[in-house]
Amino acid sequence: HNPFYDQALRLNPNYANAYNDRGHAYMNKKDYDRAIQDFDKAIQLNPRHSTAFNNRGVTYRNKGDNDHAIQDFSEAIRLNPSYANAFNNRGMAHDSKGEYELAITDFSQVISLRPSFAGAFDSRCFDRAILGQLQSALEDCNKSLALRPGDADTLDSRGFAYLKLKNADAAITDYNAALTVSPKMASSLYGRGLAEGMKGDQAASGKDIAAANAIQANIAGQFAKWGVPAPKP
Repeated sequence: HNPFYDQALRLNPNYANAYNDRGHAYMNKKDYDRAIQDFDKAIQLNPRHSTAFNNRGVTYRNKGDNDHAIQDFSEAIRLNPSYANAFNNRGMAHDSKGEYELAITDFSQVISLRPSFAGAFDSRCFDRAILGQLQSALEDCNKSLALRPGDADTLDSRGFAYLKLKNADAAITDYNAALTVSPKMASSLYGRGLAEGMKGDQAASGKDIAAANAIQANIAGQFAKWGVPAPKP
C-alpha cells in the first residue's frame, strides 16, 4: 500500500499525477502489473502526460517487453521533444533488440539535449564498437570517463572497443580497472580472457573465461552477437 497516494486519490480521484507517482512507487517495488495499471489511469486522465508514458515504458522494459516500451517512449518524445530521459530509455530498448543504429540515433539526441549525460556517451561508445566504428567509440568512452571518472561500465565499454581494435594491452588495462570497481562483471572477465588469449597467455585466459561463464552462462553468445566470436579450443 502507498497510503500517501491512496489518500490523495480519495480526495481527488481524477488526479493524474497521483496515479503516476503511485505507479512509480509500485515500479520501484517491482510490482510491475500494478504500476502499469496506475500509469494507464494517469494517461487516461491526462493523455498528454509524457512522464506517465515514459514511466510506463520503463515498466514494460523491466518486464522484458521492449516493443511496448518503445511505443511508450516514442509517445513521450512526441509529447515532449526535449525529453532526454525518454530518448535514452528508447535507445536502451533498441539496444536490447539489437537495433544498434536506432539506439545510436537516440543516444546522439540525448547528447545534443544534455551534453553532460555521461551514460549516453558510454552507451553510444559501446554500440559504435559493436558496429565497428571504433575510433568514434573510443572518443565517446573518453568523453564519458571525463564526465564520470573511474566508471566501471564505461571502462568495460572502452575495453571492448580496444578488444575489437586487437589492442590487447589497452583492453586488459581497462578491464582490470573495471574489475577493480566491479569484480563480478562477466563482460570484463570474458573480454580480459579474450585479450589474454591474444597475447598467448592461455592459463590466464582460460581462468577468466571460466569465471565469466560461471557468472553469466550465455556470455560467449553475447560477445559473438557483438562481433567477437569465442576462441577456438
